[in-house]
Amino acid sequence: MGDTTGEDGAEYREMVDAITDFGLVRLDDDGVIRGWHGAMADMTGYPPDEALGRSEAMLLPGDDAQAVLREELAAASSTGRYVAEGWRLKRDGGRFWATVTITPLPHTGGYVMLFRDLTERRDQEIALRSIEEMINGITDYEVIRLDADGNVQSWNPGAERLRQYSAAEVMGQPVSMFYAEDEVRRGVPEREIAAAVREGRYEGEGWRVRRDGSRFWANDVLSPITSPDGTVIGFVKIARDQSERREAEQLVARQRDEILELSTPVIQVWDDVLVLPVIGTLDSARAARLTENLLERIARDQAEVVILDVSGVPAVDTEVAQHLLKTVEAARLMGSISVLSGIRPETAQAIVHLGIELGSLRCRSNLKDALQLALRLVGAPAGIERPTVDA
Repeated sequence: MGDTTGEDGAEYREMVDAITDFGLVRLDDDGVIRGWHGAMADMTGYPPDEALGRSEAMLLPGDDAQAVLREELAAASSTGRYVAEGWRLKRDGGRFWATVTITPLPHTGGYVMLFRDLTERRDQEIALRSIEEMINGITDYEVIRLDADGNVQSWNPGAERLRQYSAAEVMGQPVSMFYAEDEVRRGVPEREIAAAVREGRYEGEGWRVRRDGSRFWANDVLSPITSPDGTVIGFVKIARDQSERREAEQLVARQRDEILELSTPVIQVWDDVLVLPVIGTLDSARAARLTENLLERIARDQAEVVILDVSGVPAVDTEVAQHLLKTVEAARLMGSISVLSGIRPETAQAIVHLGIELGSLRCRSNLKDALQLALRLVGAPAGIERPTVDA
């Protein structure tokens, strides 16, 4: 681009200087700046009057800047075009990352250099690489990206370890490939995506399928990725294998149920008499199990009298009393008479203080008295040996 004069030259200069994304520099054969146009002043901080007449090496970092410039110009002359990307210096000592294209001018001599500031792009790429390295360092979690339709767009080592699929096998595939067939038929993947869009986040658990067909219990978190205008353009999906935790929870639940069974045994002490010793705290779950077990035994043994012994209950409050009364009512509907034993003085005072109505429920202070009453109620013959029970 030579020095132009006249109307056409003014139009060219006006057009070139209107460029805001690129900088244009014209050099002579020795690399001295003869033209300074476009965004060069904004990129470097040098106004044209300070840049013209100086070597372009002023923009190159390092003590060998002049030698580097000569190598770049020589490469452009030998190949017809030279492209480089690297740091360039600003007037204030700062730096910017630029892509530079050098093209020889065969007719007028010298060179034209096209500059573009890619500092922001480079910073974004570095940040993305850092994020990618961080995600790839996560091996216990699946951290993947889906597009707006739920197709896989990224695949980290944690996902490969969890699902047993390589990235090449899943890229572009629908996330539904990791769900059991019945869940796919029921539209579970689509409902989860819709919930994430609607609520801004979805979290759930369920069975998922590995490449070999085996299943694992997964905790899934799905979060939308949105554009500046709020449009959902994809999703981040995080998953973790929770099979061990689920098995541990199920084991605890089974053990709890077994303990409940052991802590609410129904004992037959006479042909028509059952004793249910209640030991420990009586909550809703345990009360339901207690009632269920008792009714099963009443039906099986055709019991006429049931003794509920609460001497092992640490405290009888309103909730415990209500549980006991419901059990008594259920037993009555099965045709059995209930006797409450083990009422201590402090328990009796608490029941009165709470205003709990026991109705016609028969009560005895200890199990021995309750057994004697039960035997009379079932009409045990006089003189027959009665069971001996410690009070």
